[in-house]
Amino acid sequence: MNPIKQKPWDGLSVEASTNLSPRELAYKLNLDFEVSRVPSGRPKSYANQETFQFLKSFTEHGEIPFKTIGTLDNGRIIWALAPLKNEFTLVQVDQVKGYLLLASRNITRDNIEVYFMAIRSACNSSIQVNSKARTVFKNICRRPFTNQFPFVSLESHKFDKDMIKKTKEAISFGQEAISAFAQSAELLINKTVNNETAERYMINVFQPEKSIKSAEKNDSKTALAIEAFKTSPGQELKSANMTAWGLLNAVLYTIDHRLGKNKESRLRLAWFGPNAKIKQRALELALKM
Repeated sequence: MNPIKQKPWDGLSVEASTNLSPRELAYKLNLDFEVSRVPSGRPKSYANQETFQFLKSFTEHGEIPFKTIGTLDNGRIIWALAPLKNEFTLVQVDQVKGYLLLASRNITRDNIEVYFMAIRSACNSSIQVNSKARTVFKNICRRPFTNQFPFVSLESHKFDKDMIKKTKEAISFGQEAISAFAQSAELLINKTVNNETAERYMINVFQPEKSIKSAEKNDSKTALAIEAFKTSPGQELKSANMTAWGLLNAVLYTIDHRLGKNKESRLRLAWFGPNAKIKQRALELALKM
């Protein structure tokens, strides 16, 4: 698939509707194995179904139903992506959309992590935006096993008024964060740069422990990002051409589309691993220019 059109999660996710039941959602991702019985007759954990119930409830009460669900690391990580209702456009054509990302990375499925993402349409690259929202919610849909039928009832997994309030508050904070990021983007498009500045910036992003003199320009990550600044999708737009916004997005594109052993490791590192921190450093350095 053309990388201009390909999203970082393409091939690692499925389109889904919250109209589907938790069991149907688990089935779409081949995670429905948990509903089977072991020889003793004791059913396996319903943790995946309970997690999908939480994701459904969170996004429905937040009035932003998720559109995409996926897994990483052989099912260890479950995630759902829901578009927020706010977006912005730079210089009339450079569109950036806000998303809510919910994830469960603990195999017990006890906690749900909350992230807010800004995704640039021109290159389908993403960055987490800082928010005042809580970063982790207890998965209140998880229930201890009982040895009496029904072993677990998904019908009982309802958000109470306090949880609904917290959900709506988190979404509101996320939308505010996207709006704040829009202001940062406006600052970046008005900062012009040259090739020498771009090289120094990429070195500081990917080799922060080294001085400019001792840094290696042929370092693979640095070299890819310098190349992306000139050739990656969207760099020809007025908002990005030789601007700090273009520098930031060259880093995001490199991390989301070029690094990693394969697509799955690339997405995991970009969203949940050390590369997510590199993106944040890239934003901070761009704003300081």
